[in-house]
Order: sequence, then structure tokens, then C-alpha cells
Amino acid sequence: MHVSLDSALGRQRRLNSVGESVLQIAPNAAAAYSLRSLTGGDPKVVRVRRGSDNHEQDFTASEVSSGALTSFVNAQVTPPLDIKALTATGRDGDFLIAKAAYSLRSLGTRQATLAATGDTVARADGKYVCQVRRSSDDAVKSFTAAEVTDGTLLAFTNADYAKYTSDFSSGDDSWGAFDDVTETGNIDGIGGLDDNLRLAIGSATSNHRAFRSNVLPVNQKFNFSARIFIPSTNSVVDSIIIRDASNNVIVASTTPTQDQWVTVTANNVTLTNAQLRVNLQDGGVNTFAGNGSDVIYLREITVTQVTSDGFVKTWYDQSVTNQAGDTATGNHAVQGTAADQPKIVNAGALVADSGIDFDGSQTLVATSVLGMGATATLISASVRDNGSGAVISLGSSASSSNTYFATTEGGSVSQTTSRNTTSVSINASVSGATRLSFSLTTGQTSTKSGALGGALVESTSDYGSDFTSGELDTITFGKLRPTSGTLFDGRVREALIYDTDQTDNRTAIEANIGEAYSIDLPSGVDPGFDQVDGFVETWYDQSGNSNNAVQATAGSQPKIVNAGSLLADGLTFDGSDDSMATTSAINSTNIAIACVSKSANNATAGIFSMLDGFNDGHEALYLAGEIRIASNSSDLDVSITTTNQNLYFANYDGSTQSLSSNGGTPSTKSTSQTISVSSVAQIGSRSGGNRLNGSIEEIIVYTADQSANRTALETNILSHYGIS
Repeated sequence: MHVSLDSALGRQRRLNSVGESVLQIAPNAAAAYSLRSLTGGDPKVVRVRRGSDNHEQDFTASEVSSGALTSFVNAQVTPPLDIKALTATGRDGDFLIAKAAYSLRSLGTRQATLAATGDTVARADGKYVCQVRRSSDDAVKSFTAAEVTDGTLLAFTNADYAKYTSDFSSGDDSWGAFDDVTETGNIDGIGGLDDNLRLAIGSATSNHRAFRSNVLPVNQKFNFSARIFIPSTNSVVDSIIIRDASNNVIVASTTPTQDQWVTVTANNVTLTNAQLRVNLQDGGVNTFAGNGSDVIYLREITVTQVTSDGFVKTWYDQSVTNQAGDTATGNHAVQGTAADQPKIVNAGALVADSGIDFDGSQTLVATSVLGMGATATLISASVRDNGSGAVISLGSSASSSNTYFATTEGGSVSQTTSRNTTSVSINASVSGATRLSFSLTTGQTSTKSGALGGALVESTSDYGSDFTSGELDTITFGKLRPTSGTLFDGRVREALIYDTDQTDNRTAIEANIGEAYSIDLPSGVDPGFDQVDGFVETWYDQSGNSNNAVQATAGSQPKIVNAGSLLADGLTFDGSDDSMATTSAINSTNIAIACVSKSANNATAGIFSMLDGFNDGHEALYLAGEIRIASNSSDLDVSITTTNQNLYFANYDGSTQSLSSNGGTPSTKSTSQTISVSSVAQIGSRSGGNRLNGSIEEIIVYTADQSANRTALETNILSHYGIS
């Protein structure tokens, strides 16, 4: 890869052909705005707000050109528990405090440290995310987020478990037989070994089988071994096959060497029936006529389960109660009944979608959730399989089943709020496997905001009366309300509950969740796909006068990064409400402006506009099918024939107006009127309100005649931007 010296030094090319920067060619500018350096150094040029979480950061000229600005805009955003409130300087306020936070990943550095209460093997306090019961032996253990993904959880769940080991020392060990077989335990002296099981056949023509019930793990992998002894005195029985009761083969038909103990094995077998069966065979045939005397002997039969299911007994609440982050909230979602616990491991593998699997019959419940009032925000990421049960709900343990606030899923994601038997919903469909939903209730007359995959849907409805403090005291996963409702069938990946309105922080929270689970959020707020927009809050003045151009209102800020890519033509104004204004007035009777801009449609719009002391106002520069410098009612126009990028140079020396475009011969016009400007300047807007639908890359303003410097300035600017 070729790397230029400028790139190696982390700098952009700033000088003209004779080695001078713009402000060296013509010093003493009143204001100077650009994304490149106009000084020969590396000045701060813009403050940018990223659309995913509204965080802001300053950037120098070199950081714009090097890609650092674009990287910031598209950067991985802050995990939910670490998100701070917005202030005038970005996301640097207090931490947002969640009422409860559930996930199998860590939701931030402020994740609560918890005690592994109820584990069968004691563990030190840790940042646990779930407590898991394995199906093989009901052992229980808590796990951190790292342990869920690094194999530790699976190693625990899939630990070898001796499902069955035979013991014929005192009898047949609950073996049974049918089809003309008799089983007898505690047979000694066979091949030099005692405590064996003997299977003897009668004289019927049939299958000849023995069995042991409830020794095979169903739908789990297991290893099998047994020792077999077939006497040479047999005249019929010379082989066996080992299967389950559904005729699934464990050990295929085999003919062992006679008069000695032979071991048969099978590994990683998965069956659907728990009964172990041994068929005696004649030359590999199951049905034959017995002779009433043949026997085989069995011993050391072992069934070792090597995979298991893992069930979530506790989904730990990761949230903390205070700014210090040292006190766990403790609203853990628990299910003590084994049959009602959702899965995290299925047949030895983590369940799909890195979530917790509810099959339409299971729930997790957090009780005694204190302090919930009329306002509540629910955010969840889930995958639905069937039905329309609730992913997560807030309900009342004391009052009727009609008191609840839930995020549900059917053919679409719904937010349902019920109070005094009145319910309202927000419904909208969303494509893709994982659904990210945002739900809000704010009281009796509630504006409920439902965001599906980042697309906001809103509805307002009066549902009777406010939830009272403490009424919503139970968090339920997998069911609409604590006492009743359709159960959820699918996976829940993550859920956050706030007892505050998080509308202003919605995109900040969703951006992180979307990236964590590869959810395709709308372009402009999607860091996971590098499709975030960046907006300019401040365009810094490089003249040294600190007369920065500012737009504090987020919805009116021009764009500098669109869907993850730096815009080629500087700051882009939408023609609707985008504009900026200088922080202080520019005072002058003379004016000179160099500007690089383009208009998308040549509509009447301002590039750079100021008012003077006359009642009708004077505008220094705007587009209206032409470029214009106005002196009262005496205007000078230069025709614009293209919507491409152009360099405009306007000059007024107190008596003569001069306008040129792209280095051409200036048009001039004398006027008897005097401009006396003393106002803040509008960028991207005329004083009359017409907005620029286009872009601006550079504006340099002087309060003195710059006729002598015009050619040198134009040469530098035209060369830098490649304008011909």
C-alpha cells in the first residue's frame, strides 16, 4: 500500500502551490469556516453529533480527512448500563439507572456483582448473568457472560453423567425379559468372574429379548459399553443386537468370540426411547426356534450421558441502584419449578439466537419490584416462534389480571397497556428473526411509543387511571400478566426495564442492542452496519475570533456523515429546517466573502446571510438562480448555470460591488447605498427564512476590501477542491 508523507504525518494537504495557506494569503479574516485547515496548522474544525446516541465530539482538520470522524460516527456505542444522560456537551451526565436489566451478555462495566445463592457448588461473588440447572442430575450453577460463550457453561451442562451402571451382585438389577427368555442375576464363576446376569432361552420360535427400563437418556447423546460371554456349548445362540424399545440400534448385530468376555461399545448415540433391550440372535437373525438350553451372560453394562439440557432457574438482574454502581438492584427473574424453567442449552448446544428459549409453557418471574409508578419503559430483543404471548410484562401481584403493561408478539409486535379493563395497543410488523421493541407508558393519558427494529410508532390513549406507586410490582417473562395470559413461544435475548421515560435515550439504547445482535436498524442510526448519520453542532471559526457557527437544535443541524459515509461536499443542508448561526455579530461597512458551495436545485436560498441597519435588510450572499450581493434595492447578480460545486467570491469596498464565480472575471456594479452590517450571520439560510438545499464546504469572511487578494485566494481554493 502506498502511504504519502502527509498521511504518515497524520496531516492533510493544506498549502497552495507557493506554500501559503488561505489565512496566510489574506490574514485578518472576521470568520473562517472549513473542514480543511486554513491556517497551516491542524485546527479544530467541527463538533459532530452522531445519530445513534446523540453523543458529540470535536474533530480537527486532519481527523476529518483521516477517517477518525467517520469512525467515531459509526463506532460501537455504549452498553445500556453505561449510558449517560445527555447534557449540553454530549452524553456526559449521570448514568441512566435501569429498574432491571436481563441478558446473557454483560450490559456494561456497571453490571452488578452478585452472590451465587442456591448453587450446588459454592462460588465466590461474581458478575453472573444466569443460574442454570442441568437435566442429567439437576446440579445448579451460576455463570458469567464470558462463561456462557467460552464453553464453561456447556462443559458444566455436558459433564459425563453415569445414567446407569449394572450391579448383578444380589439379583437381576430390575432387568426383565419376554419372548421366551428368563433372566437371572448373581451368577458366579463365568469366565472366572462372579456377579453376572444370565439370559436363558426356551424352545419357542420367536424373538428372544431382555430389557431394562429407564436407563437410556432420551434425546441426549450417550456412550454405551457392556461385556458379553457366549459359551461354545450353545447350539443356536451365537450373536446379539442391542437396541431401544423403538428398535433404534445401539450396538449392531455382533458375533463375539465364544468362551471369553468380549466388550462391545457405542459412542455418541442419540435415541428417543429410554428402555434398553438385548436381542439374542441365531446367526444374526432375531426370530428363531429356541432349544431350551442356550444362554448368554452380561456384566458391566454402563450408560454414560454426555450431553444434557440446561434450564434457567434464575435470570439475574444486572442493574445497580446508584451512580456509584456498587449496589445491585436484585430484581432477579426466577423459576423454582423445574418443569416451568426455560432452556438455555438444548441437547448439549446453546439454544439458537443466543437467548433463553420459552416453548409456550414456561415463565420467569421477578417479584417485589419496588417503586414502579405511572411511568415505565420496556425494551426487549426477542425471536417469536408461534403464538402471541408476552415477551415481558409488568403486572400487579395484588390486583386483578387486568392491571398490566406488556410487550407482546403475534403477527406483529404489540405494546399492550391495561388499567381498569381498558387496553390499548401499538401494532406494526417488522421483518427479520430478532425483533427489537420499545414500549412506554407515562400515565393516564399515555403516549405509548413502540419502536420496532428502530422504526418508531406512536399512539395516544386514555386507559382510565394512572398506575399507582407500587401497583406494578412484578416482572414476568413469557406471559402477559402474572396471573393469566397466553404464554410466549420463542427466545428472549435481552430485556431492560426503566421506571422513567427513556424516549430521549431510545436510539442510544437500541443502537447498542442492534449491534450486539446484528439487528438491521434504520439507516442513520445503525452502528452494526456502519450506517450512522453524523451532524454538525458547531462549525469552528479558524480566524482566531472564536465566532463559531452553531446549531443547538438536533433536528436543524446540517449533515456531515450520511449513512456511515463522509459526505463529499462538506456540510449538507436539507432545504427544510437546517441552518447555523454565528455566535456573535459581524460588524462592517465593507465585506468580502469567499464561499465553496453547491445547490441541489438553485432554489432561492441563503449560503451566508447578514442584515444591516436598513429596515428592509441586506443579504451578503444567497442563491436564487444567481449569486447575489445586495445593497438595499441595488443588487448585483451572477448567473449560475450548474448545480455542481462552485467557488463564489463577493466583495464590497464601500462603493462598488464585485461578484465572480469559479475564478472568472468579476461583474461589478457601483451603488450610492452604504452597507452597515451589524448582525449574526446565517449559514444555510436567508434572513427571510429560505433554506439551502445543498452543501457548503468553505466560507471565509472579511470586513475589508479583498480585491487585491482575490486571485491568490481563488487559486488556492480552486486548486484544493479541484474546481475548474
